[in-house]
Amino acid sequence: MAAKAMNPEARLQASVARDIKIRHLNEHSKKQADALSVAKWELALTAKDQKVQKQRLEDQMAKDSAVVKVVSTASRRERLAQLYKEDELKYEEELNLRGLSFRRERI
Repeated sequence: MAAKAMNPEARLQASVARDIKIRHLNEHSKKQADALSVAKWELALTAKDQKVQKQRLEDQMAKDSAVVKVVSTASRRERLAQLYKEDELKYEEELNLRGLSFRRERI
């Protein structure tokens, strides 16, 4: 027996259904490609932002380190000068107690 031939109306409906299915699949494929494109863009932007933020943080840390170095150096010098002054005054006081003092003019 020969295969039963489809009537023309049924073939037309099948063809239209197949075309609709293909159109839906193409639309879905395009939406996926668009979503992938947006995701790649966001990842690239995020990576760029993170790189810039990291560089900004490193620059700020370098500036902060320089400021801390200057402040600590000044503080150290000030404490050292204060220590020398206290030692000098203590030495003069010891000389005064022994009767070996000398007169010094302070500015």
